[in-house]
Amino acid sequence: MSVRRAAVAETTVERRQGTRESAKPARPRLGVVDRRRLLERARRRQARVLVSLSAGLLASALVVAAAAHAFLADEQLSSDALQSQVANALAHQQNLQLERAELSAPSRVLSIAERRFKMIAPGGVQYLAPVKPGETVEQAHAAADTRAASSASRASATGAHTSHHATSR
Repeated sequence: MSVRRAAVAETTVERRQGTRESAKPARPRLGVVDRRRLLERARRRQARVLVSLSAGLLASALVVAAAAHAFLADEQLSSDALQSQVANALAHQQNLQLERAELSAPSRVLSIAERRFKMIAPGGVQYLAPVKPGETVEQAHAAADTRAASSASRASATGAHTSHHATSR
């Protein structure tokens, strides 16, 4: 058993050392920096950023275009539904006008009058000649008041004239 324990102990120590070594960060490689390589890296980075921004902008434009298309399609459906309702309302209005014309037809009115109200159509129609209208009631009252006032003034003038003759005799 002791051999076994010793083997286990060695394995444990190796594991601990392995984790310690792997836990240490690797040292970066150092070298001379070439200016051309730096400029090329910067250009590549700029190109990647530009391509990424362009792709993002294009994707955004496509999403906006799809949303606008969906909105327009929805509005077109609404417009078509409203036009359908207007057409139905116009057809209904025309039907109602036709029904009104049928209900107010003179032949229908005469048949209802004869059946329901036991009315009889006249054998002939006699038209009266137009008469020149006279004065209205108000005009007649005003004229009567004027005549009465003028008669009263004449009577008082005649009475005063008569009494003047009576005193002079």
